[in-house]
Amino acid sequence: MNDAQQIAALVTRLGISTELATDYYNDGVAEILDYTNRDKLVGNMAVYAKKLAIIAYNRDGIEGESARTEGGVSNTLELGIPLEIRHGLNKYRTAKVVDLQ
Repeated sequence: MNDAQQIAALVTRLGISTELATDYYNDGVAEILDYTNRDKLVGNMAVYAKKLAIIAYNRDGIEGESARTEGGVSNTLELGIPLEIRHGLNKYRTAKVVDLQ
């Protein structure tokens, strides 16, 4: 799936505007590119960007919280890219080479 298809899937799944879906998706792409040290998406990385967009949508309004308790129910939020997504992205990571001179 290309970016437009991923964004269309977000609009359908979350029931949000194309503009908002694009914003969430672009944020997810930026996080993935930073994590993998790449300049563009390759392979199935777009699927992980869509997953991050869904997570960002679900976290909207609770930014900065790491745990929350309401009515005796305690929730702990994972910070950054969730472990499941990191495992999928690890095969796309590239190393940076630094000159020590």
